[in-house]
Amino acid sequence: MTDIKQLESIASQVRRDVVRMVHGCSSGHPGGSLGCADYFTALYFHVLKHDTNFRMEGKGEDMFFLSQGHISPVFYSTLARAGYFEASELATFRKINSRLQGHPTSHDGLPGIRIASGSLGQGLSVAIGAAQTKKLDGDKQLVYVLMGDGELQEG
Repeated sequence: MTDIKQLESIASQVRRDVVRMVHGCSSGHPGGSLGCADYFTALYFHVLKHDTNFRMEGKGEDMFFLSQGHISPVFYSTLARAGYFEASELATFRKINSRLQGHPTSHDGLPGIRIASGSLGQGLSVAIGAAQTKKLDGDKQLVYVLMGDGELQEG
């Protein structure tokens, strides 16, 4: 369990990463990423029962789905700081042939990414499907999803 001072320090590092990533490519959505740094830090370093030896099916561990893919910088930073991949890869954000694009995708094999997100409003249905699968499999772990207010108004 991580104490509050450690969580504050991690969240501060995540914010610095977000600013560096967005500034480094002169592109992105820093506001949402900066605003969610505490949420991601608390989730990945205190709440979520997860394994950095990533398995797509997530059996026996909690699962997280990011619906509002445009806040990918905070997600990438958190995954790197949690040990899913090297933090040095953050410098490749939105660069050609990088696994760290503006919206997360699963086809590049980035550990921690279970769905391509960016088509707003789809994360909830994916999370419900994952939760139902866990229930049918007798897996007691939880499923989390983060959605943005704008996508909730997508219709």
